[in-house]
Amino acid sequence: MSIAKKPKSNTFDTSLRHNKKAEDFIAGTDSVMDNPRRQNKQPILIRFDQDLLRKVDEAAMRRGVSRSAWLQYVVSRAMDHGEG
Repeated sequence: MSIAKKPKSNTFDTSLRHNKKAEDFIAGTDSVMDNPRRQNKQPILIRFDQDLLRKVDEAAMRRGVSRSAWLQYVVSRAMDHGEG
């Protein structure tokens, strides 16, 4: 039986220690409101039939975006084309 060197317990990338965003996140000062892309967004609750939600998820996956991004895209297109 061979003796192996004990692996390092701290696998945290030291380059991240100097990353301002990482430091802010860890310190809890990285507010959602600090991100201008999220300031104008309102979380909502929508109920979907399971089959329809599965289709939405599949469509979002095909485009490589989140469910939320895909829904925003589709609603935006519908509004631009005079729906609603």
